[in-house]
Amino acid sequence: IINVIGSLMMMIDKHNAIHKKKRISEKTLILTSCFGGALLMWITMYLAHHKTKHLHFVICFPLFTAIHLIIFYLLLR
Repeated sequence: IINVIGSLMMMIDKHNAIHKKKRISEKTLILTSCFGGALLMWITMYLAHHKTKHLHFVICFPLFTAIHLIIFYLLLR
């Protein structure tokens, strides 16, 4: 569920950026990815071409995805 919420947040922020409306803070996006939304947010980032030039997003989303996959693997083991 958090992945879908994070992806929607990325799409809403992209829409708001285009239409010069109130944006979702980068801190909120990073925290959402940290708490489980990284995988779908990472995919959405590249599909929507949103935040791809921000180094902290390019690094954090894959890093959090890897951490989440490792935790998931360890929990299932």
